[in-house]
Amino acid sequence: MTQLSPAEAVRQFDVSKPTLYSDMNDGKLSYTLDDRKRRRLDVAELQRLYDLRKKEEEQDTQDNVQSGNTNMGSDVKQDDVRMQYLEREIEFMKKELENRREEVARWQEAFEKAQETAQKVTLLLEDKSGAGESSNQKWEEAFKGLETRIANKEEQSEKEMSLLKRKASERIARLNKELEAEKSKTFWQKLFG
Repeated sequence: MTQLSPAEAVRQFDVSKPTLYSDMNDGKLSYTLDDRKRRRLDVAELQRLYDLRKKEEEQDTQDNVQSGNTNMGSDVKQDDVRMQYLEREIEFMKKELENRREEVARWQEAFEKAQETAQKVTLLLEDKSGAGESSNQKWEEAFKGLETRIANKEEQSEKEMSLLKRKASERIARLNKELEAEKSKTFWQKLFG
């Protein structure tokens, strides 16, 4: 199986370099990679798609141009070859132009989406910064109110505790008096009461 490099294929077959690479990228022309990761093309694949360059015609055309003797038949053939080449080039350029337009449309769409996202983020940041200040103030006021309520509850609890202590002390004192009075009674007083 004979294989050629893309440059050799362009020299031996009637195809331009852009068309050759376009056909490889589009999958019309298969290729393999050698050990250096360079593309190698099978001659049979190239013959399937392209005509061989005719070296004698090219040499005759060059000789005729140099000597000033141009043959009408070779001019027509040469013009046909040029026309085919130019048509292929135009087709390739049209494909490339369409690909570029699609790519530009994709980038434009991505840019617009990114711009929308940036606007949304900006709006969110502005909203949060404005709401954050009033929210912080609300939280501070709530904490101050809570601190005041806790302080009031502590005072009320201290008052209640002191009142309970005083009542407990009074009751203990009263019970101690009653106990002393009970102790001072005689047996008969305790019994008949």
